Amino acid sequence: MPAERFRLLALQLVFALNGLGLAVWFPRIPDVKEALGIDVLTLSLALFGLPAGTMVGFLTVSRITRRVGLKRTTIWGGAAFLLSFIGPALAANAVALGLTLFLCGLTIASIEVAMNAKASQMERALGRRIMTRCHAFWSFGTVIGALIGGAYSQGGIPFLTQQATVQPLFALATVVFGRMLIADEPPTVAAAAGGAGLPSLALVLLCLVPIGALLIEGAMMEWSALLLREHVGASPFATAATFSVFALAMAVMRLAGDRLAELFGARPVILASGLVMAAAMLGFALSPTVWLSMPLAALVGIGCANIYPLTMSMVAPLPGLPPERNVATLALTAFTAFLIGPPFVGIAASLVGLPAALALLAPLGAIPLLLPGRSPPPPRRSDQPQ
Repeated sequence: MPAERFRLLALQLVFALNGLGLAVWFPRIPDVKEALGIDVLTLSLALFGLPAGTMVGFLTVSRITRRVGLKRTTIWGGAAFLLSFIGPALAANAVALGLTLFLCGLTIASIEVAMNAKASQMERALGRRIMTRCHAFWSFGTVIGALIGGAYSQGGIPFLTQQATVQPLFALATVVFGRMLIADEPPTVAAAAGGAGLPSLALVLLCLVPIGALLIEGAMMEWSALLLREHVGASPFATAATFSVFALAMAVMRLAGDRLAELFGARPVILASGLVMAAAMLGFALSPTVWLSMPLAALVGIGCANIYPLTMSMVAPLPGLPPERNVATLALTAFTAFLIGPPFVGIAASLVGLPAALALLAPLGAIPLLLPGRSPPPPRRSDQPQ
């Protein structure tokens, strides 16, 4: 058991490093907008490159994981993703920014599927839920990353200097911790056959559940800094601190997510989370001061926290397809939120203003009502009889 805990910690640190490397970018988005001299609609089209690349990457990631294995994909996909984020700092115009973000998205797909499938494998090895705790570490990483990015921005340090300094360190740490993960499971018959087959109705419905949460989470990542800087009048570090409050609340709530799901069932936890997320997002979008924005951002984080990881934990063991194929199907469907989000918010903001555009996302908290009426049982140890 000590060895399993050690390997679990290594997996959680891989999640944290992934969030860390991504979040140092968020507080710098207003700086990049200003440096390139682009408006909010042009920025939204450039930001579209990241989810577009991610969606294209999802189409090939199952073949990559079958060929090289989940562990190697986690290691090298994670390192490639972190290093690729130096690219946006080199962009000289909006087109270059969109292209470099597209390349970042291609690498996100591999690490997103591999580390979540690895977490599902760890759940089977331990015989208990650990998915939301892994995502909690990802959120803790985003807290630290946002503060690092905010500190660099507040100090007037160029974005390129920041990325060239921190991202190689994060990538190296990902390789070190990734090598400590548990070995891959032997391929199942379905996996050996290429995972052929169509997704079940249960998988399709579950894939729709986290779309609203990811849309709102993406809006907090990409637009909260711009909202606070240009509409609320907050300083660069205050905007980073507000996002960190959001991410910290999400992380703390994710630490409790597995336990809450065991006590009350995954479905009630997801439904309650959606209602909290919807109400808080409406308030955050229309908040007139940073002091009100901070607690509302925390509530948005609490609501967003467990919808995606609990859904991920529910789909991975569904019969019919190998776990990594189920995870990739969920990720591909759910991440359409990140594809739709930037152009939707950008176009709406150009028409009605950014606060109103973000407020329009609040009703998406009702999407978890699509959940099936019964929660699946918690995972059992893979060496126990089923």
